[in-house]
Amino acid sequence: MSAWRLRPVRLGTDAEAVSALIVEYLTWATGRLREEFGVHESPTDLGSIAESLPAFTPPAGVMTVAELDGELIGVGALRTLEPGVAEVKRMYVSPRSRARGLGSALLDSLVADASATLGAGAIRLDTCRFMADAQRLYISRGFVEREPYEGTEIPPHLQRYWRFFERDLVPANA
Repeated sequence: MSAWRLRPVRLGTDAEAVSALIVEYLTWATGRLREEFGVHESPTDLGSIAESLPAFTPPAGVMTVAELDGELIGVGALRTLEPGVAEVKRMYVSPRSRARGLGSALLDSLVADASATLGAGAIRLDTCRFMADAQRLYISRGFVEREPYEGTEIPPHLQRYWRFFERDLVPANA
């Protein structure tokens, strides 16, 4: 069996596969929102995913992909919310590739990049309330729950269905 690897995104060649992974993730999440809470609205426009990808590349962002035998099987991104604060976005591992430690590796890579690449002193994220596995991972990496934060993509009327987390970092350039 081949091993997966993490690497920086190459939008020139990866954009279509990354967009497909993110749409798969957001479609699943929107379906679960409908099932769990009766919410029929997505906080993210699925039609604009491809156009949004450059926001997750330097200098204001970072995107990492997981690859197995030439296929992208996971993705995670960061964006700068404000100077010194990064936000984890679009972290997703394809269901067929789970239980390999890939989610943990992606999150650890993003935390390191928030500090080393973006110079962040804090990292934030939001997650749907039904994503218990993801929440356990975030807590295991030192994230603590907090109130919704300025700059989140989650509209105020949907925030009750989300949990918001933050972790302090020591920036690499400190």
